[in-house]
Amino acid sequence: MGRLRIEYGTGYMELIVETFFPCKMPAMKKAARLINQYCTDETRAGLLSELREMADGYKALCDMYRQKMEELPEGSPAYWRWRAQFNKTEALRKRMKRNIGVIDSKAE
Repeated sequence: MGRLRIEYGTGYMELIVETFFPCKMPAMKKAARLINQYCTDETRAGLLSELREMADGYKALCDMYRQKMEELPEGSPAYWRWRAQFNKTEALRKRMKRNIGVIDSKAE
């Protein structure tokens, strides 16, 4: 998909999907309102599909970082580096899950 174009009465908005998502809830609520009001069902389904793929990618990264963490002694600097990567990626995964939920729930 790459770009999501939302056309409404007075203009349009283009979102670069990989850059905009996952976003924080205030921005997501505004975007979801426009997406659900002005995008077709096919466009919304395509966006949800891409967001779910991105969420799966974040989950795979989390699993990889967790495995790397578990291989190292708990106090080592490398352990803390992988732990920090895991925490950042887990936060993005959770945010993406909430973003998907907002778009998916408003479509019903």
